Amino acid sequence: MKKVIIAVGIFAIILTILLIYQGNSPEFFDIFGFVMFLYLIGLGIYMLKKNKKPEWISLTILEIGILGSIVDGFIVIKTFILGG
Repeated sequence: MKKVIIAVGIFAIILTILLIYQGNSPEFFDIFGFVMFLYLIGLGIYMLKKNKKPEWISLTILEIGILGSIVDGFIVIKTFILGG
């Protein structure tokens, strides 16, 4: 699982760099951010189940994922789904 987490992180960094040079609108990156916050939620849940790190680290990652997905999810829904 550790190799998968590292591979996803490296892929995310490379994809972000490529997307920046495409000249997309700032709202486009909220879709990418929403997906990454969902990844953080999954990582936080995984860390809580495995008890490998102190619990407060896992809870912090989970909290960042939840709050970030709420914010980016709202922006994505407002911009791309509702068209506002």
